[in-house]
Amino acid sequence: MKLKAKHVLVFAVMASLMTPSFASNDAMIDLLKVLRDNGTISEDAYSVLANSVKADEEKTQASQNETKDSLIAEIAAATEKTKWAEKIKLKGDLRLRRQYSDYKDDDAADPESRVRYRYRFRLGATGQVNDQLKVGAGFASGGDDPRSTNETLDDTFETKDIRLDYAFVEYSPVDYASIVAGKFKRKDYLWAPTDLLWDGDINPEGMSVKFKNKSSAGETYLSGGVWILDEYIDTKDDPMMSYAQLGHKFQSGNMFGNVAGTLYRFKDIEGGPALDHASGTNTLAAGNYVNDYDSLGLSAELGTTAFAGKMFAVFGDYIKNSDGDDDKGYAVGFKFGDKKVKDRNQWQFKYIYADLERDAWLDAFPGSDRFGGLTGVKGNEFVFNYGLHKNVVFGVDYYDTEQDISGFADDNDKEKVLQTDLIFKF
Repeated sequence: MKLKAKHVLVFAVMASLMTPSFASNDAMIDLLKVLRDNGTISEDAYSVLANSVKADEEKTQASQNETKDSLIAEIAAATEKTKWAEKIKLKGDLRLRRQYSDYKDDDAADPESRVRYRYRFRLGATGQVNDQLKVGAGFASGGDDPRSTNETLDDTFETKDIRLDYAFVEYSPVDYASIVAGKFKRKDYLWAPTDLLWDGDINPEGMSVKFKNKSSAGETYLSGGVWILDEYIDTKDDPMMSYAQLGHKFQSGNMFGNVAGTLYRFKDIEGGPALDHASGTNTLAAGNYVNDYDSLGLSAELGTTAFAGKMFAVFGDYIKNSDGDDDKGYAVGFKFGDKKVKDRNQWQFKYIYADLERDAWLDAFPGSDRFGGLTGVKGNEFVFNYGLHKNVVFGVDYYDTEQDISGFADDNDKEKVLQTDLIFKF
């Protein structure tokens, strides 16, 4: 029985040696020493078994090192891919719209009405080149009209246009200054609380800079730029505009506000031909502009969030052209509800009254939904937005406007527009 017990013990030790989980166990060497010292195994058997344990341990360690190196390489490769993805940010939206228009011509017996079903799709990306440089580009539905990215459902399912909406490089050498060049989003470099002067779809081309200084009183900012309006093949007198805006915005408790003054200067406009996409209401002589449009603008917004978490604010824009008659324009309004509508059950109501005289501003820029973007118009706008779900918004926008140009052929024509939207943001 003693001999059999010895054999069983030796077989158990050898079986253990074949199990990787025991290969590097120092306790195995100690056990072999005990078996040798009490005579269970010979010195030769001890040497063979001890060397087998050590060899198996080295083999296991080499295998572990190889596996570890492989895992490190895979993690490093995955990390590099993640770093690249982190530099790119995508953003987009899809808007479905039903638009009803009712146009009343005083010379016609009956008003003209029209219903259109439309959509707008936009997709943009920004990439961080390094800590100071950023590149952005975006695409949008629509044609070459800078004031519209809408596509109408028509023409027997024809394919629709997608165009370059913006492409820019932005350099921010310090946290209080930045410069942008190319075709870029206006709102980051020229603030306006309404679309009296600037349609929301317009992305200017040229260069702008912005400086800002933060203090306990809020943020003071100074921005300016030179924007190219056109390029003529047969002359170097290309129309351009430059601007400088000085403003201050603040947040103090439940109060917030923003106020800014803007000086606009235009080059080679007076005496030059009407700009592309002009609406045709500015004063012209033989197809050329009679006036210059150097202007001074004022913009302001003041609000509070003291109404049980809801916001109430009043806002306005004012513009005064330094040349010609019919040279003033303004828009005033208020809004109530959530500051932004992006989550379920959030809502906001807004009202604007606008009056833009014929030569107060170039007629290629105002919001196109207000009587087609004409100057020489006045009227009301009512807006209501409601969050159906996160990033899903239902909106209603109603315009009731009329032309107001003394002696103009279409003076006193009226237009009512009702837009019903469903917007998906991602």
